[in-house]
Amino acid sequence: MCDTIGLLSPGRAFFAKNSDRSPNEPQVAEFFPAADHPSDAMLETTYLSIKQAGHTHALLLSRPTWLWGGEMGVNEFGVCIGNEAVFTKGKYAKIGLTGMDLLRLGLERGSSAPEARDVIIRLLEEHGQGGNCGFDHAFFYDNSFLIMDREHLFVLETAGREWVYKQMDRASISNRLSIGNDGNAYRGGVPFDFKKKHLEPLYSHFSGSAHRLQQSGECLATIRDVSDLKRLLRMHRADVNDPLKQGSVASPCMHAGGIVGDHTTASLIVELGEQIQVWLTGSSTPCISLFKPWLFGNAPTAPVFAAGDPGAEAYWLKHEAFHRQAIGRVLPAEFYGERDALEAAWLAEVGQASPQLSNRAAKEETAFYERWSNKLNSLPIRGKRSFLRYWQRKNAALGSARNIDM
Repeated sequence: MCDTIGLLSPGRAFFAKNSDRSPNEPQVAEFFPAADHPSDAMLETTYLSIKQAGHTHALLLSRPTWLWGGEMGVNEFGVCIGNEAVFTKGKYAKIGLTGMDLLRLGLERGSSAPEARDVIIRLLEEHGQGGNCGFDHAFFYDNSFLIMDREHLFVLETAGREWVYKQMDRASISNRLSIGNDGNAYRGGVPFDFKKKHLEPLYSHFSGSAHRLQQSGECLATIRDVSDLKRLLRMHRADVNDPLKQGSVASPCMHAGGIVGDHTTASLIVELGEQIQVWLTGSSTPCISLFKPWLFGNAPTAPVFAAGDPGAEAYWLKHEAFHRQAIGRVLPAEFYGERDALEAAWLAEVGQASPQLSNRAAKEETAFYERWSNKLNSLPIRGKRSFLRYWQRKNAALGSARNIDM
């Protein structure tokens, strides 16, 4: 489950996404440099081997560690893509390019949003989509994509090898089809009500996507800057009073627990101006995480890591330990005040675009969590028994799998 937001405005554009997946699935932010490849090279994606492109662009990719593809990212040309699981009436393919594979391939091969869109469509038609995308359980679905750059924004929705896209100035997408007969282009060239034909109602309903789409859509008209996007990604529905003590599938900031099995495991914001300014958590639970700055083109600095660096997963796990410690507690206003003050200071300096700012932000974040980790044990743990048991099981499984204490 996920939510993706994009908007174009004069002189700059914004992209943002919360990636909602299994809470025990690490997701890392990796930088892949541009590369040239031999004409006969083959590429191993998650499940398929396909022909490699002659050149791949530099990109930042937020990637579940066991998959080749990614949940969200941006490339050197300012092309941003986020994908969503969507539930359709057709039978899902057991093998194919995953939606995350298609996302990464679009970023690697597209130097503009229209080009990335066409890359995804061409590969979808040629290879199909499919394969298990669940970390600790089998999970199959089709995909939708928000694809944008500084001048274009497209919502691309799929069902098997069928597709439709619509060009927009502002859009938010979630885990449900949204385009009817108002698309700009359809596979086969003949318009029809894509949503009516393909949307599977049961899974789409219980995903909570209608509630999340309503919340993001209501915010979309008033978003003006990065701070507005942070608030949206941290948003909880009105009936979620204590997000660390209850599960909620219907909030953009998703919390697992009880019967809710998905959790926001990574968050990303991109501001496209003259430069590509990135803000990302590199960790789960954006409501208690910090969005750190990274300027595209600077050397990787936590939470951005070079591709293949084991420090990326270690970073995610270290921050996840704090989240697990906070489960069942109500953090005081002082915590959020300190978080906001740190982010405001970084935002005030981000125009200088120095690598030193990213380095300092990482150090200040570490100190922040060390202070609050020492304070958490004095706060009482509350919550429904089913909610707390859910997290006890998750902690035991994650600790066993990674040989760490949670």
